[in-house]
Amino acid sequence: MFLKLRLKIRNFFKKHKNKILVIIVVWALIIAINFFIGMNKSGPVLNTTYTPHEEVVKGDYKVPEKLQNPIEDIIDNYVNKCNEKDYSGAYALLTDDCKRNVFGDSEENFKEYAQSIFPHKKRYSIQNYSNTADYYIYNLKLIDDIITTGLTNQEYAYYEEKIAVKQNGDKLQLSVNDYMGYQELKHVAEDDYLKIRVESKMEYYNYEVYTVRITNKTDKIAVLYDSIAGNELFATVGDENRNPSLVSTTMALNPNETRTFNLTFSKFYDTEEPITGLVFDKIRIMNEYTGKEETEEEEINKSEKVYSLTMQF
Repeated sequence: MFLKLRLKIRNFFKKHKNKILVIIVVWALIIAINFFIGMNKSGPVLNTTYTPHEEVVKGDYKVPEKLQNPIEDIIDNYVNKCNEKDYSGAYALLTDDCKRNVFGDSEENFKEYAQSIFPHKKRYSIQNYSNTADYYIYNLKLIDDIITTGLTNQEYAYYEEKIAVKQNGDKLQLSVNDYMGYQELKHVAEDDYLKIRVESKMEYYNYEVYTVRITNKTDKIAVLYDSIAGNELFATVGDENRNPSLVSTTMALNPNETRTFNLTFSKFYDTEEPITGLVFDKIRIMNEYTGKEETEEEEINKSEKVYSLTMQF
């Protein structure tokens, strides 16, 4: 029986030996090709190109090539002076506008700010974020210098802020802490009850702060914003009415009183339409006012007038 099986197998190979040989050769070639492809396959190529002066938000302005090295130098100088606790040297690199409006012309205030950002040495990277006619805006990212601090009991974290580089004559200066600039304004609205004057705004990268001076011309209590009545105050941004993110204090004035308030609205400096007006939507001229939510409705019902006033810039 086994003899017959061996004979059949031998006869099969004799009859089909050419075909079998071709199959073996093709199979061997496939294995060899796959082997060489696997050996020569390249790993993923990492993109390590660092382009610190290519803006993230595209616009009409770019960083001129002749300013790129000087910008790197002044930012490097600023970080190094903060790392070395040379706060006077770092403060001297700021614009007068930034010194005045962010730090109140006080080097001591700047020192407190710098110490909070640089409690120990930091490494940094920069990336041009956007540019305007006045500023080259960079994102400054700071991380702990683990060579000097180590990692013991520390989290690996970073701090970042927007800094604006301004060309002032033949030198460059910095605005830090997200500060972009200051504008004096002279927008006035007046009626029989109130005189409202928008005096200025300070622009930060992602918000604006308006200084508003209000005079109550009546012998009643004037309430413009107390966060109780709801939908009391807006800024107009394009087609949007935007609530304030912060109001310095309750906007309630005694008879014939004049007070100044700071109103903060979120707005990105480089990507959004400008704020074109303020809407005081629930001005209340009241005979009684406690500032308590439980008595608000009753006091409004007793008020002399409730109305809306829009200021266009």
